[in-house]
Amino acid sequence: MYNNKSILNFLKLICLTFIFIILPLGSEILHAATESGSAGLSVQDDSLWLKIVKSEYTLYVMKGDETIKKYFVAVGRNTGQKERSGDNRTPEGSFEVSQIQNSTGWVHDFRDGKGMINGAYGPWFIRLKTPWKGIGIHGTHDPDSIGKDITEGCIRLKNTDMRELKENYIRMLMKVLISK
Repeated sequence: MYNNKSILNFLKLICLTFIFIILPLGSEILHAATESGSAGLSVQDDSLWLKIVKSEYTLYVMKGDETIKKYFVAVGRNTGQKERSGDNRTPEGSFEVSQIQNSTGWVHDFRDGKGMINGAYGPWFIRLKTPWKGIGIHGTHDPDSIGKDITEGCIRLKNTDMRELKENYIRMLMKVLISK
């Protein structure tokens, strides 16, 4: 009924189906699972992302195209796209959360004559994976700075907002889109 040639052609068809259809599909599923971060994240959590619009001094927590929450922020002292470390610009582009750090004990000298400031970064520092070292989203010792071009390149929130953002929304590998 079946000859060796038809069996061989059938096996070739199965192999080609596996190579061109099944393998890429499995790769996409694996990639999506890796993108979501830890195994504990649900699909719903994975759809959350942050949008920061520098010209509006606003950080939006997004779920798909829907705004879930918004916070007012401070951004880089100098406007425009970040070009190098130390240029006091907030970078524009697509990034992701690489670390969530407790920054309550951190100090910083803003070179404004006031010396080292305790609590300069507020309660949390959400480090972003960028080509520049030290860029993140954090709280502040100076709530009056919100809504201004004043940072060294980071995105700064009021400490109460930073706590809420971290406790309710921030996840490792979360996407962060920063625009003009």
